[in-house]
Amino acid sequence: MATATVQKTKLRSDDIFFLAAALLILVIVVTGFAQSYFLAGMIRAKLPSALVHVHGALFVAWIFLLVSQASLVTFRKVKLHMTLGLLGFVLPPLMVVAGILTLFASIRRGDLDIPPEILLAGDLENLVIFILLVSWGMLARRNGAFHKRLMILGTMAITGPAIDRWGFGLPFTIGVILVQPILVLVYDLWSLRRVHRSTAVGTAMIVTAMLTVLPFSKLPFWQHFVSWIRQT
Repeated sequence: MATATVQKTKLRSDDIFFLAAALLILVIVVTGFAQSYFLAGMIRAKLPSALVHVHGALFVAWIFLLVSQASLVTFRKVKLHMTLGLLGFVLPPLMVVAGILTLFASIRRGDLDIPPEILLAGDLENLVIFILLVSWGMLARRNGAFHKRLMILGTMAITGPAIDRWGFGLPFTIGVILVQPILVLVYDLWSLRRVHRSTAVGTAMIVTAMLTVLPFSKLPFWQHFVSWIRQT
């Protein structure tokens, strides 16, 4: 009986890696928004508007849900994991709507550290990647290998605003975003001796977005889009 109990609770490499990946995302977000949000009391933080508060609450809730879900799988709390997983159908669409509205409001205020065209193109690309990968992950929730990779990769795609607040510049932000999915790819090569299909697709999407965001943002369309946002 003792042996059976030990075997039942023995951690697998997936348990360790995907929980560590979720915690890494949590550290990135907390350190990025520490001064302006977390240490400022979250609800009491002096943010530009109530919309930004809603946006922050939704995105933070998602990150903590990700860590909680990875922890529950690691410690074999599958039923609770499945129950909490229902939030995976609710939070992402709300996050995308709040993210777009907050992005537009930020462009109207003009309180930007980077050109608005780059911010608009980059954030919209990443929100699209997030919703596509997470939606795929929810549809594939019965397939653990797909599900956990897609949820992690989708969330990695939206860590840019937190990394940007470290203050090392846009190239550094792009570099850190690129490193994250590559960690999943390297883990696949080590654990599976191949790259899982979901990892290949998610990594390709993130890498393509990061490497093309600067030339993509120079298209005249984005200047017209920024002008339209400022006029509405």
